[in-house]
Amino acid sequence: MKNRNICLFVLLMSLILSANADEVTVAFGLFNLAENGADVRAGFRQEQSHWQYGYRYVRWTDTFYDPYTGAAHSKTTEILTGPIVNYLFKNESRHSAYVGVSLLKWSRTETPLLVAAPSDTQSTTDLYFGGGYMGKIGEMGHYNAGMYLSPTAKMNTQTAISSSDQSGSFDIQLQLGLVW
Repeated sequence: MKNRNICLFVLLMSLILSANADEVTVAFGLFNLAENGADVRAGFRQEQSHWQYGYRYVRWTDTFYDPYTGAAHSKTTEILTGPIVNYLFKNESRHSAYVGVSLLKWSRTETPLLVAAPSDTQSTTDLYFGGGYMGKIGEMGHYNAGMYLSPTAKMNTQTAISSSDQSGSFDIQLQLGLVW
C-alpha cells in the first residue's frame, strides 16, 4: 500500500512540475526489488539549462540470520529521502554524464525478531556527493545510473540482540522511467 501511495504522489508531483519545466523525469529503481523496497526519483529541468532538480526516496529491508541456527534474529529497514541537484555536462544531448549533490535524510530501524524487545530507530541528515550517467530511451523512456557518497554520515543503532555502528553512507541509483 505504501508503494502505491508513493507512486501516486510522484506521478501527481510530476504533472504539477511539468507545467513549470520543459523536461520531467520519473524513474523507478533497483531497490523496488528488495524486501519492503521502494526506489523512486523525480526530476525536472528547464530547456537549455544544465541544472536538473529532483527528489529521491529509497527504502529497503535486510533480514539477518543467526549463523549457527539459521533463524532470523533481526530486521533492519533503511530509508533515504531528500532533494537532489545535478549538473548535466551535455544539457541538450540525449545522454549526459552528470555530477550532483543531495541532502538526504538517512533513517534506520532495527527490529529484534527473537525476543520481545523494542526497536531502535535513528536518523541523520547529510550531504551526499556523486555523479553518473543518464539519458533517454526512445521518445518517452529514461535511464539513470549513478552513485552518491557521504563520508561524514554516521549511524548507531542497538537493540537487545543486535547493534550496528556505521560511518559513511552511499546512495546507488540504477533506474528506468519516463520522461516528458
